[in-house]
Amino acid sequence: MLRVLPNRRQLVCALALLTLAVVTAVALHAQKRFEVFLLAVDEGGLAVTDLKAADLVYRESEKPGTVVSVEPYRWPAKVTVLVDNGTGGVAGVGGSGRSEDGLVFDNLTQYRAGLKKFFEMLPRDVEVTLIATAPNPRVIFRSTTDPVQIQKGINLITPETEFPGRFTDALTEYAERLDIEFKHLSREERPPYLPVLISMGSTGLDGSRIERDRVQKMMTSLRNYGVSTHFIMTTPTTRSLTIENEGGTVLIAKAVQELTAGKYYPIAGSASTRLMTLLPELAQQIQLRHLKQTLQYKLTIERPEGATGDLSKSEMSLSRPGVRYILSIDGSYP
Repeated sequence: MLRVLPNRRQLVCALALLTLAVVTAVALHAQKRFEVFLLAVDEGGLAVTDLKAADLVYRESEKPGTVVSVEPYRWPAKVTVLVDNGTGGVAGVGGSGRSEDGLVFDNLTQYRAGLKKFFEMLPRDVEVTLIATAPNPRVIFRSTTDPVQIQKGINLITPETEFPGRFTDALTEYAERLDIEFKHLSREERPPYLPVLISMGSTGLDGSRIERDRVQKMMTSLRNYGVSTHFIMTTPTTRSLTIENEGGTVLIAKAVQELTAGKYYPIAGSASTRLMTLLPELAQQIQLRHLKQTLQYKLTIERPEGATGDLSKSEMSLSRPGVRYILSIDGSYP
């Protein structure tokens, strides 16, 4: 049975052009069996969804191993968006009032329009959460796939003109919710989904009370859970990019981004229309990653008799003509 990736056939065709990947960096030493993840596509760019162990051949140093099992493996994305609607955020570079420094707000419409495009482009089965960060982190909608609820929620984003967003508090509370949700997982177990965090912040003041231990714990949790982070940091046009004016938000955002191997997108207030294209671009990236991770297989492989050490001399091949594949060590396809 073949399945077309929803509304994005051109993206799947691109997968078929990728070079065949072989896992070469895992040191297994004396381990007899191991797991690896595989995504297969046919010549038409369609995901192959009826793959069997008999279709795969595994060898090490020219010796045959055994593909013990091939199981469909879903590892979906789950997206949380944080929006700074305080002075310096939606308010500081757009909105409907004046901030403490007299800035005129005029781009709340762009924020809303960009977010609507972002959520519309995500696959319908991706659960999404939207949180406003001022005057306190506030959930607008949580873990929903309902397009009506999502669109209504976006319209509930309003500028808070008297208080800055609580950027660090929002990150910390997000990490603490993950701690609670994943507390039953062992060190070796992965979360049941890929957490994706989009933070639309500001280089203005942070209304949070910064506590070093809490921040360090937040960063450790985001790293340990493999959170995919994207920081969109807007600087109001009347402010310069200095540490004094940034209030530490940039330092924390960049520290988290580097620790989680995420992305950081600086935007000047005068270029705020960039959100209208950037957010759909991010949605497209997340969409492709989600689809690859929900159409893959988990393979259990038994190594040839006496095989030890790493897999630098391993090979995987498919007996089906015209089918190409991508391998992943952990089921993740950045």
